[in-house]
Amino acid sequence: MPLEPDWAICDYEIDRKLSQLQAALPLTYGGTSEAIKFSELGSKLIASSKVTPKPLDLTDKFKDATSLELKHKFETRAWEKHLHQIFDESKPDVLVKNAKELLDQYFKSLPNKPDRSLQYSEDESPIDFLHQAILNYATAIKYKPKDPVLHLQLGMALEERYFAEDAYGLIKESESFGKAAGSNVKARESSKSEECDAICKLHGVDPSSDPLSLQLQAIDKEYHSLVASGNSGADHVQSLFAWKSKQAMQEGAAAQKAEDETAPLGQAYLKYMDALSLDDSKAVYHFHVGRLLVIQGDYESAVRRLEAALAWNPQHQMSRFYLGLALALQKDGPGVRMKEALDYLLECLELVLTKRTEQALKPAQTNRTNTLHAEGDVQNNIHFLRGFIALAKIISSNTTQLKDTMSATDIFHTACLLATLQLPTVSRGDMYKQLEWVLLESHACLLQILSANQKGNEKLIVSRCEKLSALIGCCTIPQNSQLLSLQEKTCQQLVSIQPCNSYSLYLLGVAQLTQYENSAPGEMAETFLESCKQSFKVSIDLEGMPSVGEPPQLLKEEKWWQDKVKVEEEKVKAAAKKSEQPAIKTPAGAGRVAAAARGRGAAAGKGAARGAPAVRGSPAARGARGGAAVKPAAVPAKGSAVKPAAKAAAGAKGPAEKATTGRECKPAGGNDKPATPESKAVDSASINQAAPVPSNAPLNRKSHHAQLGLARALSKTPDTHPEAQKYYSQVLTMAPESLKKMHQIWHQFDKQCHISH
Repeated sequence: MPLEPDWAICDYEIDRKLSQLQAALPLTYGGTSEAIKFSELGSKLIASSKVTPKPLDLTDKFKDATSLELKHKFETRAWEKHLHQIFDESKPDVLVKNAKELLDQYFKSLPNKPDRSLQYSEDESPIDFLHQAILNYATAIKYKPKDPVLHLQLGMALEERYFAEDAYGLIKESESFGKAAGSNVKARESSKSEECDAICKLHGVDPSSDPLSLQLQAIDKEYHSLVASGNSGADHVQSLFAWKSKQAMQEGAAAQKAEDETAPLGQAYLKYMDALSLDDSKAVYHFHVGRLLVIQGDYESAVRRLEAALAWNPQHQMSRFYLGLALALQKDGPGVRMKEALDYLLECLELVLTKRTEQALKPAQTNRTNTLHAEGDVQNNIHFLRGFIALAKIISSNTTQLKDTMSATDIFHTACLLATLQLPTVSRGDMYKQLEWVLLESHACLLQILSANQKGNEKLIVSRCEKLSALIGCCTIPQNSQLLSLQEKTCQQLVSIQPCNSYSLYLLGVAQLTQYENSAPGEMAETFLESCKQSFKVSIDLEGMPSVGEPPQLLKEEKWWQDKVKVEEEKVKAAAKKSEQPAIKTPAGAGRVAAAARGRGAAAGKGAARGAPAVRGSPAARGARGGAAVKPAAVPAKGSAVKPAAKAAAGAKGPAEKATTGRECKPAGGNDKPATPESKAVDSASINQAAPVPSNAPLNRKSHHAQLGLARALSKTPDTHPEAQKYYSQVLTMAPESLKKMHQIWHQFDKQCHISH
């Protein structure tokens, strides 16, 4: 939950020292603001950081898009008829006026925090006011069906209902409410979901407990089976697979709901389409359709629709941003339109940071929102953060071509901080999961940037890997191939740097075992299972031994390690050929130390990056000693780590988690994409060069976790059940406090043994 205003413990000595430090802010179009005392930064925040946007001139650029065809049938649907109510008033203008007044009451009655349950009088809750506004708009359409503005207003109100349920957890349980909007519990149970569940059960997959990846594999197997038999139902199953697979996308359930006519978000999309079909010469109608196409994940169609919006109004700022986002999120990226997408996203970055800064400098009680989510709510729009990540990726992959931009590192830190500030303010729904994706993706990219300059940063990389691994483990995102792959690669990188650390090898074993459990039977699954056994065995063998030294032989036999060594050897050969060329420089602005305002909610929350650059738009500070306008935060450090993830990792009762390496490990990095080689050639023999083990090297602690992991891995195949039973018994001896949980595992394992025999 968000931090209270008086959460901070004042340390006046630290405040005094920080107030004297010099600080600067990274600017959107490159460079930094003038360096001034930290204590003076708050009072000059807007003046020192505001820059003039550099928008592209789009006049006549998309003039051909005005003839874009629209395939849509305008009609009054059954769910919309349920919204037509009998009011004393039948004049559309009066009904619209009533709807706007009800929306004002909706905003005033919204809770300050989603986790704080408030008691409302009957029919006076926020969702009641919003529902009554929807009824007024729908009834106005009944009397004036050809007015596109009314369809737009109803669409935005319906979308707000989805947002109120998802972000605030406001749900009306009344049966009549559900029937009126066409979205009660039964109506929300899509037939597609039921069909997917039936197919999964047919192939031995439990949709209620098995991960999403196995469910998709079951549907894919059914599809290929129907194709092989020439059954005409194969196309339908393929459409089910496409629908179900959207749960693995960052859009998640929102993408499904935006296509579902029984859900408010899907109903909003239809109303936007109705408005556009009635008047296709207004940019705003094209924009809302294009924006919902982005939510659906149909980026190619979204690009065409947003181009049409800009054809009618080249200055429509939100259309420019969403076009840049849609271009960047296409399957093959922006391609030749990379510079165009970059300009749109940079313009949005400056807009959001300016707005957030202005909001942060206002008193907290005046920051209550009175803007519908569909109208461009700067504070709660997840797509802005996704746009920042897309922008940073473009910059990081084109460092030699792009100059006048904020560094990718600073933008990733900005996305991290803003997501961290927003995460405690929303309920655990679709938006919450998308915010978790923002945190995971940002930290993964920051880790990759740091790994490109590994020498001297080994300890920081180890810390980042441990905390990113913990953050992945405690997130609420359904398991999918992208998430599992990120977890495995993070643990591989951790082991690459400290191959003798027992805890690191245990984490790798867990990641590999999870990969096995989410893989279809086959060679790849067997490779995961064998690798996790080896990792757990090495972890057990290293307990009580120094946590630094040469990689164990069993670790060297793992396939991923052998692949890594081959990549390192190729790097050495490539570096030798380029030894005469100048060294590759670090991108301008990377690692810049900047200032941050510390105030209500500005502390790092779940996944926040410590040492991140100052982000304009952080909540306003409450003042500091010595006349400072803002209260300084902790001194930014080089690099950052995820605080809550560290806590989650430290919470486990297991081996030591912070063992120092004591030497530089080579080869470095467990990433499939090798880091940029140093210009100075390295002797290939140095890759496996042994380093002396310090006499004071920390020892790996003993723990039952690796034993339990190995027992779980051994229980997966009948021929190793006896060995698994031995390790289960050892775990009970080592950790009697886990007896209850172990009995459950043991019962399941014993049942498997009887079945196998």
